[in-house]
Amino acid sequence: MAGPGFSEKYTQVANEIIEEVARHKFNGTQLRILLIVWRQTYGWHRKSAELSATYLATALQSDLRGVKKELNHLLDIKVLTVHRPAQGKHGRYIGFNKYTDQWLVGDNRPPQKLESTGGQLSTYQVDDYTPELVDNRPPKKEKKESIKKDNKNNKGAAKEMASKTKLAKSREGKQEYADEVWLKPEEHAKLLNEFGEEGLTWMVDVLSSYKLSVDKFYASDYAVFKKGGWLRMKYEEHLAKMKKGQKQPSFLEKKLGGMIGDGGRIDVTPDNSQASTPKLLG
Repeated sequence: MAGPGFSEKYTQVANEIIEEVARHKFNGTQLRILLIVWRQTYGWHRKSAELSATYLATALQSDLRGVKKELNHLLDIKVLTVHRPAQGKHGRYIGFNKYTDQWLVGDNRPPQKLESTGGQLSTYQVDDYTPELVDNRPPKKEKKESIKKDNKNNKGAAKEMASKTKLAKSREGKQEYADEVWLKPEEHAKLLNEFGEEGLTWMVDVLSSYKLSVDKFYASDYAVFKKGGWLRMKYEEHLAKMKKGQKQPSFLEKKLGGMIGDGGRIDVTPDNSQASTPKLLG
């Protein structure tokens, strides 16, 4: 039996992510959980999915208690994140955290062993030993320029913090359907019903490219899809160009179309309006 080829559906995982996961000491169950999470998110071109511990245990054919323990551990160390908490009958939506610098995995290097050498440090310890540097110099007097610089830095930090707060607020209760495109599930469902999968994919790709190129965010991405939004108008222009670019039938094609019957034969019956009536001889 031949295995699946490259023409079959596959899951796209960045090489950098695979390399980063390989560098950390995840156990077997944790790695298998990550594989299923990738399959159900990246495999469907989405950032998160409704993945319960019961579902994961069934997919892995493993003990529920052990899977739940390792799943909670991956969430605690921020390798996995909760995109939307459980609501009513729906479970929580879980996704992979691609920002590896946020992982709380610690240092994976083996701990250094202390070697006893008669009260002296061994060569191994000396190479890794860094003495603490103590500055005993008297403190310098602050100048007006440095105070102004500090105030400016503080204002910049406060502005940056406010911007991050607005960004976090703009993503509350939403999912990332493409890079920097955040929508509520019900908003995405409405747009999908209105534009169809092909139209919505086109609009989402355009919005994602724009936001990435200018490095900005909206309080509501959904607003630009509505009437009057620049994305909606751009999509309508796209449809108009597509319609205008369709080939129009020529005069001959129109004429032949009227003469050809259902059976594909040309109707050669003369037009009665143009046929002459024979005269009777007296």
